[in-house]
Amino acid sequence: MTIYLVRHGLAAAGVADLDPGLAELGHEQARAAAIVLKPLRAARLVVSPLRRTRETAEPIAQALGLNPEIRDEVAEVFDPEMPAAERSAMIGPFMAGKWADQPEVLRTWRQRVVDTLLEMARQSAASGGDVIVVSHYIAIGVAIGEATGDDRVVPAPIANCSITTLDVADGRLVLAEAGSTAHLSGAQITGVHSATLGSGEKTTVPGIPTPPER
Repeated sequence: MTIYLVRHGLAAAGVADLDPGLAELGHEQARAAAIVLKPLRAARLVVSPLRRTRETAEPIAQALGLNPEIRDEVAEVFDPEMPAAERSAMIGPFMAGKWADQPEVLRTWRQRVVDTLLEMARQSAASGGDVIVVSHYIAIGVAIGEATGDDRVVPAPIANCSITTLDVADGRLVLAEAGSTAHLSGAQITGVHSATLGSGEKTTVPGIPTPPER
């Protein structure tokens, strides 16, 4: 079976807003993702509880006729109540780091993401359908790193509303494609370098190139 990981669309605000909705461009990105996901045989739509992921999931749910299932396990790595100043100070070094160097609480969070995805895979394999998960930069990076053995917090560029495709075989995540933006126009590719991008914000991560505009 296959898991499709969709990063949320462009948020209308950055780290100063703890739970922003989507900017108008974010809604455009979400509609583009829904179009490309519609022909797939997904039988389950799992969504982070944050507003930007729920709004991203709306056109996907409508296109596939699925009811979103809200799961905390695929939410943002940061505590929703973390002060904005603290989040801004830590995000750059964190995204440039490795999981082995993170405190136990973050490594435990990472393992919970992996365990949850594998649990979903087992459940969905029994029912014969694939899964779409609308989540966040770091959680999707966790899945990519687990599938490829890459310990970096950010192992690949993950643009807003990009789609990462993972197969599940023998109880393991297997990467098919990381952060595809083929369904987005050049002007719609945003957020490659930031886990909490809002209008005009960017957090640069060394070694992660920006996809070329088309």
